[in-house]
Amino acid sequence: MCTRGQQHRAFNGSLERAFHLLCRLPQYSDGEISTIAKLLGSMQGIYSGTQVCIDKAYNPCKGNGLLWDRTSLKHQKLASNMQSDAEDKDRICLYGEPEMEQIMTGKSTSQRDENENCTIDEENLHSWAWQSWRLAVGPPTKEPYRKLIDHMNIGARRMGYADIGASWRAELEMANLRELTNRLWLQVKPLYQKLHAVARYFLKQKYPRMVNFDPAGLIPAHILGDMWSQNWESLATLIYPHQVDIMESFRRRNWTGEQLIKRAEDVYSSMGLPMMTKTFWKKSVFERSKNVTKCHGTAANMFADGDYRMVVCAGNSMSDFYVIMHEMGHIVYYMLTSNQSTIFQDGTNSAFQESIGDTIYLSAINPLHLTRINLLNSSFLAPENYQHLNSFDYALLLKTALVKISSIPFSYIMDRYRWALFEGSINFEADANNYFWHLLESEQGIKPPTEMDRTDLFDAAAKYHLPDNTPYVRYFLANFLSFQILEGLCRKSIFGSVDSPNELPMPLHRCDLYGSKRAGRLLAKALRLGGSQHWSIVLKILTGSEEISSDAMFRYFEPLIQLLDNMIREMKIPVGW
Repeated sequence: MCTRGQQHRAFNGSLERAFHLLCRLPQYSDGEISTIAKLLGSMQGIYSGTQVCIDKAYNPCKGNGLLWDRTSLKHQKLASNMQSDAEDKDRICLYGEPEMEQIMTGKSTSQRDENENCTIDEENLHSWAWQSWRLAVGPPTKEPYRKLIDHMNIGARRMGYADIGASWRAELEMANLRELTNRLWLQVKPLYQKLHAVARYFLKQKYPRMVNFDPAGLIPAHILGDMWSQNWESLATLIYPHQVDIMESFRRRNWTGEQLIKRAEDVYSSMGLPMMTKTFWKKSVFERSKNVTKCHGTAANMFADGDYRMVVCAGNSMSDFYVIMHEMGHIVYYMLTSNQSTIFQDGTNSAFQESIGDTIYLSAINPLHLTRINLLNSSFLAPENYQHLNSFDYALLLKTALVKISSIPFSYIMDRYRWALFEGSINFEADANNYFWHLLESEQGIKPPTEMDRTDLFDAAAKYHLPDNTPYVRYFLANFLSFQILEGLCRKSIFGSVDSPNELPMPLHRCDLYGSKRAGRLLAKALRLGGSQHWSIVLKILTGSEEISSDAMFRYFEPLIQLLDNMIREMKIPVGW
Protein backbone atom coordinates (compact mmCIF):
# COMPACT_ATOMS: atom_id res chain seq x y z
CA MET A 1 0.00 0.00 0.00
CA CYS A 2 1.26 3.49 -0.89
CA THR A 3 2.29 6.03 1.70
CA ARG A 4 2.61 9.63 0.55
CA GLY A 5 6.23 10.67 0.36
CA GLN A 6 7.40 7.04 0.20
CA GLN A 7 10.73 6.74 -1.61
CA HIS A 8 11.65 3.89 -3.95
CA ARG A 9 15.39 4.34 -4.19
CA ALA A 10 15.92 0.77 -5.34
CA PHE A 11 14.17 1.55 -8.64
CA ASN A 12 15.39 3.49 -11.64
CA GLY A 13 14.24 7.07 -12.24
CA SER A 14 11.31 6.16 -14.45
CA LEU A 15 9.89 3.65 -12.00
CA GLU A 16 10.45 6.00 -9.09
CA ARG A 17 8.47 8.72 -10.86
CA ALA A 18 5.70 6.23 -11.69
CA PHE A 19 5.43 5.28 -8.02
CA HIS A 20 5.44 8.96 -7.09
CA LEU A 21 2.51 9.70 -9.42
CA LEU A 22 0.62 6.62 -8.31
CA CYS A 23 1.16 7.08 -4.59
CA ARG A 24 0.14 10.74 -4.42
CA LEU A 25 -3.50 9.88 -5.13
CA PRO A 26 -6.15 9.64 -2.37
CA GLN A 27 -7.04 6.08 -1.41
CA TYR A 28 -10.57 4.82 -0.90
CA SER A 29 -12.24 1.57 0.01
CA ASP A 30 -14.57 -0.07 -2.50
CA GLY A 31 -17.56 1.18 -0.54
CA GLU A 32 -16.21 4.73 -0.47
CA ILE A 33 -15.57 4.65 -4.22
CA SER A 34 -19.13 3.48 -4.79
CA THR A 35 -20.55 6.27 -2.63
CA ILE A 36 -18.45 8.93 -4.36
CA ALA A 37 -19.48 7.60 -7.77
CA LYS A 38 -23.17 7.79 -6.83
CA LEU A 39 -22.82 11.35 -5.57
CA LEU A 40 -20.98 12.42 -8.70
CA GLY A 41 -23.54 10.65 -10.87
CA SER A 42 -26.34 12.45 -9.07
CA MET A 43 -24.75 15.89 -9.51
CA GLN A 44 -23.80 15.29 -13.12
CA GLY A 45 -27.34 14.08 -13.80
CA ILE A 46 -28.73 17.29 -12.33
CA TYR A 47 -26.45 19.43 -14.49
CA SER A 48 -26.77 17.50 -17.75
CA GLY A 49 -30.38 16.38 -17.37
CA THR A 50 -32.10 19.50 -16.06
CA GLN A 51 -33.98 21.70 -18.50
CA VAL A 52 -35.58 25.08 -18.04
CA CYS A 53 -38.90 25.18 -19.88
CA ILE A 54 -41.00 28.06 -21.20
CA ASP A 55 -44.56 27.90 -22.51
CA LYS A 56 -44.75 27.99 -26.29
CA ALA A 57 -47.42 30.65 -25.88
CA TYR A 58 -44.75 33.06 -24.66
CA ASN A 59 -43.48 35.28 -27.45
CA PRO A 60 -40.59 37.59 -26.52
CA CYS A 61 -41.26 39.67 -29.63
CA LYS A 62 -44.83 40.44 -28.55
CA GLY A 63 -44.14 40.45 -24.83
CA ASN A 64 -47.31 38.46 -24.13
CA GLY A 65 -47.46 37.37 -20.53
CA LEU A 66 -44.86 37.38 -17.77
CA LEU A 67 -41.75 35.38 -18.51
CA TRP A 68 -41.39 33.91 -15.02
CA ASP A 69 -45.09 32.94 -14.86
CA ARG A 70 -44.56 30.72 -17.89
CA THR A 71 -41.36 29.06 -16.63
CA SER A 72 -41.08 25.48 -15.33
CA LEU A 73 -38.37 22.87 -14.85
CA LYS A 74 -37.87 19.41 -16.28
CA HIS A 75 -35.54 16.91 -14.65
CA GLN A 76 -33.99 13.86 -16.28
CA LYS A 77 -35.81 11.42 -14.00
CA LEU A 78 -39.11 12.68 -15.43
CA ALA A 79 -38.05 12.19 -19.04
CA SER A 80 -40.09 8.99 -19.48
CA ASN A 81 -43.07 10.24 -17.50
CA MET A 82 -46.21 10.33 -19.66
CA GLN A 83 -47.48 13.50 -18.04
CA SER A 84 -44.14 15.20 -18.68
CA ASP A 85 -44.25 14.15 -22.33
CA ALA A 86 -47.73 15.63 -22.66
CA GLU A 87 -46.58 18.87 -21.07
CA ASP A 88 -43.71 19.10 -23.55
CA LYS A 89 -46.18 19.60 -26.38
CA ASP A 90 -46.97 23.01 -24.96
CA ARG A 91 -43.51 24.14 -23.89
CA ILE A 92 -39.95 24.54 -25.10
CA CYS A 93 -37.34 22.94 -22.79
CA LEU A 94 -33.73 24.10 -22.83
CA TYR A 95 -30.54 22.48 -21.48
CA GLY A 96 -27.90 24.58 -19.77
CA GLU A 97 -25.39 23.76 -22.50
CA PRO A 98 -25.70 24.89 -25.16
CA GLU A 99 -29.24 26.34 -25.26
CA MET A 100 -29.35 28.47 -22.08
CA GLU A 101 -25.75 29.48 -22.70
CA GLN A 102 -26.71 30.59 -26.22
CA ILE A 103 -29.42 32.84 -24.81
CA MET A 104 -26.76 34.58 -22.72
CA THR A 105 -24.53 35.15 -25.75
CA GLY A 106 -27.46 36.30 -27.91
CA LYS A 107 -27.05 33.49 -30.44
CA SER A 108 -30.49 31.99 -29.84
CA THR A 109 -32.48 35.18 -30.52
CA SER A 110 -30.69 36.57 -33.57
CA GLN A 111 -32.65 34.47 -36.09
CA ARG A 112 -35.95 35.33 -34.48
CA ASP A 113 -35.06 39.01 -34.53
CA GLU A 114 -34.43 38.87 -38.29
CA ASN A 115 -37.60 36.90 -39.08
CA GLU A 116 -40.07 38.81 -36.91
CA ASN A 117 -38.50 42.27 -37.01
CA CYS A 118 -39.13 42.86 -33.32
CA THR A 119 -37.32 44.31 -30.37
CA ILE A 120 -36.66 41.82 -27.59
CA ASP A 121 -36.07 43.00 -24.03
CA GLU A 122 -32.58 41.50 -24.06
CA GLU A 123 -31.65 42.50 -20.52
CA ASN A 124 -34.81 40.92 -19.09
CA LEU A 125 -34.31 37.74 -21.12
CA HIS A 126 -30.70 37.40 -20.00
CA SER A 127 -31.64 38.02 -16.38
CA TRP A 128 -34.25 35.25 -16.64
CA ALA A 129 -31.77 32.80 -18.19
CA TRP A 130 -29.06 33.62 -15.64
CA GLN A 131 -31.36 33.27 -12.65
CA SER A 132 -33.45 30.32 -13.80
CA TRP A 133 -30.39 28.16 -14.54
CA ARG A 134 -28.98 28.78 -11.05
CA LEU A 135 -32.32 28.13 -9.39
CA ALA A 136 -32.67 24.93 -11.44
CA VAL A 137 -29.33 23.26 -10.67
CA GLY A 138 -27.92 24.98 -7.56
CA PRO A 139 -30.24 23.93 -4.69
CA PRO A 140 -30.49 20.22 -5.65
CA THR A 141 -26.69 20.01 -5.99
CA LYS A 142 -25.86 21.57 -2.63
CA GLU A 143 -26.47 18.60 -0.31
CA PRO A 144 -24.80 15.91 -2.47
CA TYR A 145 -21.80 18.21 -2.87
CA ARG A 146 -21.51 18.65 0.91
CA LYS A 147 -21.52 14.85 1.27
CA LEU A 148 -18.99 14.51 -1.54
CA ILE A 149 -16.55 16.79 0.29
CA ASP A 150 -16.79 14.66 3.42
CA HIS A 151 -16.11 11.44 1.50
CA MET A 152 -13.29 12.87 -0.62
CA ASN A 153 -11.55 14.18 2.50
CA ILE A 154 -11.51 10.67 3.98
CA GLY A 155 -9.37 9.31 1.14
CA ALA A 156 -7.13 12.36 1.09
CA ARG A 157 -6.44 12.25 4.84
CA ARG A 158 -5.72 8.55 4.60
CA MET A 159 -2.74 9.54 2.43
CA GLY A 160 -1.56 12.25 4.82
CA TYR A 161 -3.13 15.27 3.13
CA ALA A 162 -4.94 17.88 5.21
CA ASP A 163 -7.94 17.66 2.84
CA ILE A 164 -8.83 16.88 -0.76
CA GLY A 165 -7.77 20.38 -1.82
CA ALA A 166 -4.20 19.61 -0.79
CA SER A 167 -4.39 16.43 -2.88
CA TRP A 168 -5.63 18.38 -5.89
CA ARG A 169 -2.78 20.86 -5.55
CA ALA A 170 -0.24 18.03 -5.33
CA GLU A 171 -1.15 16.94 -8.87
CA LEU A 172 0.35 20.14 -10.26
CA GLU A 173 3.67 19.55 -8.45
CA MET A 174 4.05 23.19 -7.41
CA ALA A 175 5.01 23.47 -3.75
CA ASN A 176 4.06 27.16 -3.66
CA LEU A 177 0.88 26.92 -5.74
CA ARG A 178 -1.21 29.26 -3.59
CA GLU A 179 1.53 31.90 -3.61
CA LEU A 180 2.10 31.47 -7.37
CA THR A 181 -1.58 31.91 -8.24
CA ASN A 182 -1.89 34.93 -5.96
CA ARG A 183 1.21 36.53 -7.50
CA LEU A 184 0.09 35.92 -11.09
CA TRP A 185 -3.40 37.25 -10.35
CA LEU A 186 -2.05 40.41 -8.71
CA GLN A 187 0.17 40.98 -11.76
CA VAL A 188 -2.67 40.71 -14.25
CA LYS A 189 -5.44 42.26 -12.13
CA PRO A 190 -4.65 45.87 -13.21
CA LEU A 191 -5.11 44.84 -16.85
CA TYR A 192 -8.36 43.06 -15.99
CA GLN A 193 -9.56 46.16 -14.15
CA LYS A 194 -8.93 48.30 -17.23
CA LEU A 195 -10.86 45.86 -19.43
CA HIS A 196 -13.63 45.73 -16.79
CA ALA A 197 -13.80 49.55 -16.66
CA VAL A 198 -14.07 49.95 -20.44
CA ALA A 199 -16.67 47.16 -20.72
CA ARG A 200 -18.68 48.72 -17.87
CA TYR A 201 -18.59 52.14 -19.56
CA PHE A 202 -20.06 50.86 -22.84
CA LEU A 203 -22.54 48.55 -21.12
CA LYS A 204 -23.84 51.50 -19.12
CA GLN A 205 -24.40 53.32 -22.40
CA LYS A 206 -26.25 50.28 -23.75
CA TYR A 207 -28.42 49.93 -20.62
CA PRO A 208 -28.82 53.52 -19.37
CA ARG A 209 -32.05 52.77 -17.47
CA MET A 210 -30.69 49.97 -15.30
CA VAL A 211 -31.16 51.42 -11.82
CA ASN A 212 -28.89 48.92 -10.04
CA PHE A 213 -25.92 49.56 -12.34
CA ASP A 214 -23.34 51.93 -10.86
CA PRO A 215 -21.03 53.30 -13.61
CA ALA A 216 -18.15 53.12 -11.12
CA GLY A 217 -19.18 49.90 -9.39
CA LEU A 218 -19.91 46.22 -9.95
CA ILE A 219 -21.24 45.02 -13.31
CA PRO A 220 -24.52 43.03 -13.20
CA ALA A 221 -23.40 39.54 -14.14
CA HIS A 222 -26.12 38.79 -16.67
CA ILE A 223 -25.22 41.56 -19.16
CA LEU A 224 -21.65 40.43 -19.86
CA GLY A 225 -22.69 37.98 -22.58
CA ASP A 226 -21.87 34.72 -20.81
CA MET A 227 -23.62 32.46 -18.30
CA TRP A 228 -20.63 32.74 -15.92
CA SER A 229 -19.41 36.25 -16.89
CA GLN A 230 -16.05 34.83 -17.90
CA ASN A 231 -16.24 35.20 -21.69
CA TRP A 232 -17.08 38.71 -22.87
CA GLU A 233 -16.31 38.34 -26.58
CA SER A 234 -19.86 39.35 -27.56
CA LEU A 235 -19.02 42.85 -26.28
CA ALA A 236 -16.21 43.35 -28.83
CA THR A 237 -18.22 45.32 -31.40
CA LEU A 238 -19.94 47.33 -28.65
CA ILE A 239 -16.57 48.55 -27.36
CA TYR A 240 -14.60 48.85 -30.61
CA PRO A 241 -16.78 48.69 -33.73
CA HIS A 242 -14.90 47.65 -36.85
CA GLN A 243 -15.91 47.11 -40.45
CA VAL A 244 -14.81 43.49 -40.09
CA ASP A 245 -16.73 41.56 -37.43
CA ILE A 246 -14.74 38.33 -37.37
CA MET A 247 -17.42 36.57 -35.30
CA GLU A 248 -20.04 37.49 -37.88
CA SER A 249 -17.68 36.27 -40.63
CA PHE A 250 -17.61 32.88 -38.91
CA ARG A 251 -21.40 32.73 -38.75
CA ARG A 252 -21.81 33.67 -42.40
CA ARG A 253 -19.54 30.83 -43.49
CA ASN A 254 -22.12 28.48 -41.97
CA TRP A 255 -19.53 25.75 -41.43
CA THR A 256 -20.81 22.55 -39.89
CA GLY A 257 -19.25 21.21 -36.71
CA GLU A 258 -17.37 18.60 -38.72
CA GLN A 259 -16.04 21.25 -41.11
CA LEU A 260 -14.76 23.29 -38.17
CA ILE A 261 -13.06 20.19 -36.78
CA LYS A 262 -11.42 19.59 -40.16
CA ARG A 263 -10.09 23.17 -40.10
CA ALA A 264 -8.70 22.69 -36.61
CA GLU A 265 -7.06 19.43 -37.70
CA ASP A 266 -5.49 21.26 -40.64
CA VAL A 267 -3.77 23.73 -38.31
CA TYR A 268 -2.23 20.95 -36.18
CA SER A 269 -1.27 18.71 -39.10
CA SER A 270 0.37 21.62 -40.97
CA MET A 271 2.95 21.68 -38.17
CA GLY A 272 3.63 17.97 -38.61
CA LEU A 273 1.49 16.97 -35.62
CA PRO A 274 -0.67 13.84 -35.90
CA MET A 275 -4.02 13.86 -37.67
CA MET A 276 -7.17 12.49 -36.08
CA THR A 277 -7.68 8.73 -36.37
CA LYS A 278 -10.41 6.78 -38.15
CA THR A 279 -11.82 5.85 -34.75
CA PHE A 280 -11.97 9.50 -33.79
CA TRP A 281 -14.16 10.32 -36.78
CA LYS A 282 -16.31 7.24 -36.25
CA LYS A 283 -16.97 7.47 -32.50
CA SER A 284 -16.76 11.17 -31.62
CA VAL A 285 -19.93 13.18 -31.05
CA PHE A 286 -20.23 16.53 -32.79
CA GLU A 287 -23.83 17.47 -32.03
CA ARG A 288 -26.56 16.86 -29.46
CA SER A 289 -28.97 13.99 -30.12
CA LYS A 290 -31.58 12.01 -28.19
CA ASN A 291 -28.82 9.73 -26.92
CA VAL A 292 -26.38 12.55 -26.11
CA THR A 293 -27.36 15.08 -23.46
CA LYS A 294 -23.86 15.95 -22.22
CA CYS A 295 -22.79 18.83 -24.41
CA HIS A 296 -19.78 20.29 -22.58
CA GLY A 297 -16.67 20.10 -24.76
CA THR A 298 -14.70 17.00 -23.77
CA ALA A 299 -11.74 15.01 -25.11
CA ALA A 300 -11.10 11.40 -24.14
CA ASN A 301 -8.22 8.93 -24.39
CA MET A 302 -9.80 5.46 -24.43
CA PHE A 303 -6.36 3.82 -24.01
CA ALA A 304 -6.95 1.57 -27.01
CA ASP A 305 -5.13 1.64 -30.33
CA GLY A 306 -6.07 4.90 -32.03
CA ASP A 307 -9.22 5.40 -29.97
CA TYR A 308 -9.47 9.09 -29.14
CA ARG A 309 -12.81 10.85 -28.96
CA MET A 310 -14.30 14.30 -28.74
CA VAL A 311 -17.73 15.34 -27.48
CA VAL A 312 -18.73 18.81 -28.60
CA CYS A 313 -22.03 20.37 -29.66
CA ALA A 314 -20.36 22.39 -32.37
CA GLY A 315 -22.03 25.27 -34.14
CA ASN A 316 -20.51 27.73 -36.55
CA SER A 317 -19.15 30.43 -34.26
CA MET A 318 -15.68 31.52 -33.26
CA SER A 319 -16.43 30.25 -29.75
CA ASP A 320 -17.15 26.80 -31.18
CA PHE A 321 -13.87 26.93 -33.10
CA TYR A 322 -12.05 27.74 -29.86
CA VAL A 323 -13.64 24.78 -28.02
CA ILE A 324 -12.69 22.45 -30.87
CA MET A 325 -9.11 23.72 -31.03
CA HIS A 326 -8.83 23.37 -27.25
CA GLU A 327 -10.17 19.81 -27.14
CA MET A 328 -8.06 18.75 -30.12
CA GLY A 329 -5.02 19.95 -28.19
CA HIS A 330 -5.82 17.33 -25.56
CA ILE A 331 -6.13 14.61 -28.19
CA VAL A 332 -2.86 15.54 -29.92
CA TYR A 333 -1.19 15.41 -26.48
CA TYR A 334 -2.69 11.94 -25.87
CA MET A 335 -1.48 10.75 -29.27
CA LEU A 336 2.06 11.97 -28.70
CA THR A 337 2.27 10.25 -25.29
CA SER A 338 0.85 6.95 -26.55
CA ASN A 339 4.27 5.25 -26.48
CA GLN A 340 4.69 6.10 -22.80
CA SER A 341 3.57 3.85 -19.97
CA THR A 342 -0.11 4.32 -19.20
CA ILE A 343 0.58 6.28 -16.02
CA PHE A 344 2.56 8.88 -18.01
CA GLN A 345 0.01 9.35 -20.82
CA ASP A 346 -2.00 12.13 -19.14
CA GLY A 347 0.81 14.63 -19.64
CA THR A 348 3.25 16.36 -17.35
CA ASN A 349 0.38 17.99 -15.41
CA SER A 350 -3.19 19.12 -16.03
CA ALA A 351 -2.25 22.78 -16.60
CA PHE A 352 -0.08 21.79 -19.57
CA GLN A 353 -2.90 19.62 -20.88
CA GLU A 354 -5.19 22.66 -20.88
CA SER A 355 -2.60 24.99 -22.42
CA ILE A 356 -1.72 23.19 -25.67
CA GLY A 357 -4.97 23.73 -27.54
CA ASP A 358 -5.09 27.33 -26.36
CA THR A 359 -1.56 27.91 -27.68
CA ILE A 360 -2.41 26.63 -31.15
CA TYR A 361 -5.69 28.59 -31.12
CA LEU A 362 -3.82 31.82 -30.37
CA SER A 363 -1.68 31.15 -33.43
CA ALA A 364 -4.69 30.27 -35.58
CA ILE A 365 -6.55 33.54 -34.94
CA ASN A 366 -3.76 35.83 -36.08
CA PRO A 367 -4.54 38.08 -39.07
CA LEU A 368 -2.42 36.06 -41.51
CA HIS A 369 -4.22 32.78 -40.82
CA LEU A 370 -7.64 34.46 -40.84
CA THR A 371 -6.75 35.71 -44.32
CA ARG A 372 -5.64 32.21 -45.32
CA ILE A 373 -9.08 30.76 -44.50
CA ASN A 374 -10.87 33.68 -46.19
CA LEU A 375 -12.30 35.24 -43.04
CA LEU A 376 -10.29 38.43 -43.51
CA ASN A 377 -9.39 40.51 -46.54
CA SER A 378 -5.65 40.68 -47.16
CA SER A 379 -5.81 44.48 -47.06
CA PHE A 380 -5.96 44.20 -43.28
CA LEU A 381 -2.47 42.77 -43.21
CA ALA A 382 -1.02 46.12 -44.26
CA PRO A 383 0.39 48.25 -41.43
CA GLU A 384 -1.08 51.65 -40.60
CA ASN A 385 1.46 52.80 -38.02
CA TYR A 386 5.03 52.37 -36.83
CA GLN A 387 4.04 49.29 -34.80
CA HIS A 388 3.12 47.45 -38.03
CA LEU A 389 -0.50 47.37 -36.88
CA ASN A 390 -3.83 48.45 -38.34
CA SER A 391 -7.30 48.92 -36.90
CA PHE A 392 -8.14 45.23 -37.25
CA ASP A 393 -5.20 44.27 -35.02
CA TYR A 394 -6.76 46.26 -32.20
CA ALA A 395 -10.21 44.78 -32.85
CA LEU A 396 -8.74 41.28 -32.81
CA LEU A 397 -6.64 41.88 -29.69
CA LEU A 398 -9.68 43.24 -27.89
CA LYS A 399 -11.76 40.22 -28.87
CA THR A 400 -8.99 37.90 -27.67
CA ALA A 401 -8.67 39.77 -24.37
CA LEU A 402 -12.44 39.57 -23.89
CA VAL A 403 -12.02 35.79 -24.02
CA LYS A 404 -8.68 35.27 -22.28
CA ILE A 405 -8.23 38.12 -19.78
CA SER A 406 -11.89 38.18 -18.74
CA SER A 407 -11.70 34.48 -17.80
CA ILE A 408 -8.73 34.82 -15.44
CA PRO A 409 -10.48 36.00 -12.24
CA PHE A 410 -13.16 33.31 -12.50
CA SER A 411 -10.52 30.61 -12.96
CA TYR A 412 -8.67 32.06 -9.97
CA ILE A 413 -11.82 32.15 -7.82
CA MET A 414 -13.28 28.72 -8.58
CA ASP A 415 -10.63 26.66 -6.79
CA ARG A 416 -9.85 29.25 -4.16
CA TYR A 417 -13.53 28.87 -3.28
CA ARG A 418 -13.49 25.07 -3.27
CA TRP A 419 -10.22 24.87 -1.33
CA ALA A 420 -11.93 26.86 1.45
CA LEU A 421 -14.91 24.48 1.43
CA PHE A 422 -12.62 21.44 1.48
CA GLU A 423 -10.58 22.67 4.45
CA GLY A 424 -13.70 23.70 6.37
CA SER A 425 -12.72 27.34 6.83
CA ILE A 426 -16.17 28.32 5.49
CA ASN A 427 -19.39 27.11 7.10
CA PHE A 428 -20.94 25.19 4.24
CA GLU A 429 -24.60 25.50 5.18
CA ALA A 430 -24.57 29.14 6.27
CA ASP A 431 -21.85 30.79 4.21
CA ALA A 432 -21.00 28.75 1.09
CA ASN A 433 -22.90 30.94 -1.36
CA ASN A 434 -22.16 34.21 0.43
CA TYR A 435 -18.43 33.48 0.31
CA PHE A 436 -18.68 32.63 -3.38
CA TRP A 437 -20.24 36.02 -4.05
CA HIS A 438 -17.70 37.76 -1.85
CA LEU A 439 -15.00 36.44 -4.20
CA LEU A 440 -16.96 37.26 -7.35
CA GLU A 441 -17.57 40.81 -6.19
CA SER A 442 -14.08 41.54 -4.83
CA GLU A 443 -12.03 39.86 -7.57
CA GLN A 444 -14.27 39.67 -10.66
CA GLY A 445 -16.18 42.89 -10.06
CA ILE A 446 -19.65 41.48 -10.77
CA LYS A 447 -22.92 41.14 -8.86
CA PRO A 448 -26.22 39.23 -9.28
CA PRO A 449 -28.98 40.72 -11.45
CA THR A 450 -31.27 41.27 -8.44
CA GLU A 451 -30.94 42.10 -4.76
CA MET A 452 -32.57 38.85 -3.57
CA ASP A 453 -30.98 37.01 -0.63
CA ARG A 454 -28.85 34.23 -2.14
CA THR A 455 -27.63 32.69 1.15
CA ASP A 456 -29.47 29.39 0.71
CA LEU A 457 -28.56 28.99 -2.97
CA PHE A 458 -25.50 27.28 -4.44
CA ASP A 459 -24.59 29.28 -7.51
CA ALA A 460 -21.19 27.66 -8.09
CA ALA A 461 -23.06 24.54 -9.23
CA ALA A 462 -24.18 26.44 -12.33
CA LYS A 463 -20.67 25.85 -13.72
CA TYR A 464 -20.07 22.40 -15.23
CA HIS A 465 -16.77 21.82 -13.47
CA LEU A 466 -18.27 21.79 -9.97
CA PRO A 467 -20.74 18.89 -10.46
CA ASP A 468 -18.11 17.20 -12.65
CA ASN A 469 -15.61 17.69 -9.78
CA THR A 470 -12.90 19.00 -12.11
CA PRO A 471 -10.18 21.16 -10.52
CA TYR A 472 -10.10 24.62 -12.07
CA VAL A 473 -6.76 26.20 -11.18
CA ARG A 474 -5.34 24.27 -14.14
CA TYR A 475 -7.21 26.67 -16.47
CA PHE A 476 -5.85 29.67 -14.59
CA LEU A 477 -2.26 28.47 -15.06
CA ALA A 478 -2.90 27.34 -18.64
CA ASN A 479 -3.90 30.89 -19.53
CA PHE A 480 -0.39 32.11 -18.72
CA LEU A 481 1.34 29.03 -20.13
CA SER A 482 -0.37 29.37 -23.52
CA PHE A 483 1.22 32.79 -24.14
CA GLN A 484 4.63 31.60 -22.92
CA ILE A 485 4.54 28.52 -25.14
CA LEU A 486 3.30 30.54 -28.13
CA GLU A 487 6.25 32.91 -27.77
CA GLY A 488 8.70 30.00 -27.41
CA LEU A 489 7.34 28.24 -30.51
CA CYS A 490 7.48 31.51 -32.46
CA ARG A 491 11.11 31.97 -31.51
CA LYS A 492 11.87 28.40 -32.49
CA SER A 493 10.04 28.85 -35.81
CA ILE A 494 11.84 32.09 -36.73
CA PHE A 495 15.25 31.88 -35.06
CA GLY A 496 15.66 28.12 -34.60
CA SER A 497 15.97 28.46 -30.81
CA VAL A 498 13.65 29.40 -27.93
CA ASP A 499 16.65 31.11 -26.27
CA SER A 500 17.41 33.52 -29.10
CA PRO A 501 18.07 37.06 -27.76
CA ASN A 502 16.66 38.59 -30.95
CA GLU A 503 13.34 40.38 -30.88
CA LEU A 504 10.51 38.87 -32.91
CA PRO A 505 10.14 40.68 -36.26
CA MET A 506 6.39 41.05 -35.69
CA PRO A 507 4.09 41.65 -32.71
CA LEU A 508 3.48 38.37 -30.86
CA HIS A 509 -0.21 38.27 -31.80
CA ARG A 510 0.81 38.22 -35.48
CA CYS A 511 2.97 35.12 -35.17
CA ASP A 512 1.53 32.37 -37.38
CA LEU A 513 2.74 28.83 -36.67
CA TYR A 514 0.78 27.35 -39.56
CA GLY A 515 3.07 25.09 -41.57
CA SER A 516 6.02 25.49 -39.20
CA LYS A 517 7.49 22.00 -38.96
CA ARG A 518 10.29 23.41 -36.82
CA ALA A 519 7.80 24.54 -34.16
CA GLY A 520 5.85 21.31 -34.53
CA ARG A 521 8.93 19.16 -33.93
CA LEU A 522 9.77 21.10 -30.75
CA LEU A 523 6.22 20.82 -29.44
CA ALA A 524 6.11 17.09 -30.21
CA LYS A 525 9.47 16.56 -28.49
CA ALA A 526 8.19 18.19 -25.31
CA LEU A 527 4.77 16.55 -25.30
CA ARG A 528 6.06 13.04 -26.00
CA LEU A 529 7.63 13.08 -22.52
CA GLY A 530 4.13 12.92 -21.06
CA GLY A 531 4.22 12.65 -17.31
CA SER A 532 7.61 10.97 -17.25
CA GLN A 533 9.26 14.34 -16.53
CA HIS A 534 8.47 17.19 -14.17
CA TRP A 535 6.57 20.08 -15.80
CA SER A 536 9.49 22.49 -15.36
CA ILE A 537 11.62 20.34 -17.70
CA VAL A 538 8.87 20.45 -20.35
CA LEU A 539 8.48 24.22 -19.93
CA LYS A 540 12.26 24.66 -20.29
CA ILE A 541 12.19 22.82 -23.63
CA LEU A 542 9.34 24.96 -24.93
CA THR A 543 10.29 28.38 -23.59
CA GLY A 544 13.82 28.34 -22.19
CA SER A 545 12.43 29.06 -18.71
CA GLU A 546 11.42 26.84 -15.79
CA GLU A 547 9.05 29.43 -14.28
CA ILE A 548 5.45 30.28 -15.15
CA SER A 549 5.31 33.98 -15.96
CA SER A 550 2.87 36.70 -17.08
CA ASP A 551 5.52 38.47 -19.22
CA ALA A 552 4.59 36.88 -22.55
CA MET A 553 0.90 37.64 -21.95
CA PHE A 554 1.72 41.32 -21.44
CA ARG A 555 3.90 41.37 -24.56
CA TYR A 556 1.03 39.85 -26.56
CA PHE A 557 -1.47 42.46 -25.37
CA GLU A 558 0.89 45.46 -25.30
CA PRO A 559 -0.85 47.29 -28.19
CA LEU A 560 -4.26 46.69 -26.59
CA ILE A 561 -3.07 48.01 -23.22
CA GLN A 562 -2.10 51.26 -24.95
CA LEU A 563 -5.55 51.43 -26.58
CA LEU A 564 -7.33 50.83 -23.25
CA ASP A 565 -5.20 53.47 -21.54
CA ASN A 566 -6.10 55.98 -24.25
CA MET A 567 -9.82 55.20 -23.99
CA ILE A 568 -9.77 55.48 -20.19
CA ARG A 569 -7.96 58.81 -20.33
CA GLU A 570 -9.97 60.39 -23.16
CA MET A 571 -13.39 59.24 -21.92
CA LYS A 572 -12.55 59.79 -18.24
CA ILE A 573 -13.57 56.22 -17.40
CA PRO A 574 -13.31 55.27 -13.70
CA VAL A 575 -11.23 52.14 -13.05
CA GLY A 576 -11.99 49.74 -10.20
CA TRP A 577 -15.12 49.07 -8.17
